[in-house]
Amino acid sequence: MARHYISPLGCVSLILALAGWQPCVADTTDPQARSGIILGGGNALLAEGSMALREGRIAEGIRLTQEGLKDATDPREAASGHSNLCGGYALLRNWAQALEECNAAIELDQGNWQSFNNRAAVHAGLGRYDLALADLRSGLALEPQSSTLHKSLAVVEHNQRVMNKRAPPMLRS
Repeated sequence: MARHYISPLGCVSLILALAGWQPCVADTTDPQARSGIILGGGNALLAEGSMALREGRIAEGIRLTQEGLKDATDPREAASGHSNLCGGYALLRNWAQALEECNAAIELDQGNWQSFNNRAAVHAGLGRYDLALADLRSGLALEPQSSTLHKSLAVVEHNQRVMNKRAPPMLRS
């Protein structure tokens, strides 16, 4: 059975530089795509929710994912569902809920680099660049060759520099 891995914010790197968020899907042939929802796996609702998020049907994707999480039995599967919810709520700029879902995902599976990437996007969305950088470093410790994480890191560092230039001198640290 082919495994297909989905993460709605898997390529958040360039998104952070733009005003709007758009979901991304990890390439199923990419060896980096080792975490996320498994399409055709045991939980059809999680897979459908992931696809809905990927296709931009955010409210439906969130609803389906929430329903799928009720039947999730595998902790990694549940972690991927929470990571996808994090992405969905981030797409809606509901930062508090997104952060809660990312934290749940990481608590369930600390080996999912995409959850760290998603949480970094949330922290960046909140202007918490130091926390975003810490999450990206955690993700890179898990997946050092991830082009997604390297792009996210470059964007967050750039955005942090821009914000520091805009801040009054007494507020810069």
